[in-house]
Amino acid sequence: MFKKNTTSNSYEESPLAAGMNFDFEQVEPLLNRINSSVLDSGFSQSDINYIQSEIELMIHNEVKEIGTFNVVYNEKKTKIRIEAEVHSDENPPDVVLYMYSTQELVDLLDEAMMEHAEDLGV
Repeated sequence: MFKKNTTSNSYEESPLAAGMNFDFEQVEPLLNRINSSVLDSGFSQSDINYIQSEIELMIHNEVKEIGTFNVVYNEKKTKIRIEAEVHSDENPPDVVLYMYSTQELVDLLDEAMMEHAEDLGV
């Protein structure tokens, strides 16, 4: 779990991103954890499927912006921008998932990622 510096977007995105390296199979469980523990209204199953399919198309050492997703946090509409980086050419690959949003939400996303890693014994 780590934070990555970036330039902010117009919707007051934090200059930092929550990030975590994990196996591809953990993308959906992680996003579902974020939906249930952090967000009032989060990633739809269609969003999750799209994120997974975009990652599956990536090649070793590729970094790609997956997209910006509308969510509700603390009863306010906000956005989470997701970027992925593939670190292996194994099938399934190791993935680093970066999530950019407001500073407060990035901090909570980072906590959710750390809890997820602890549950996996990482």
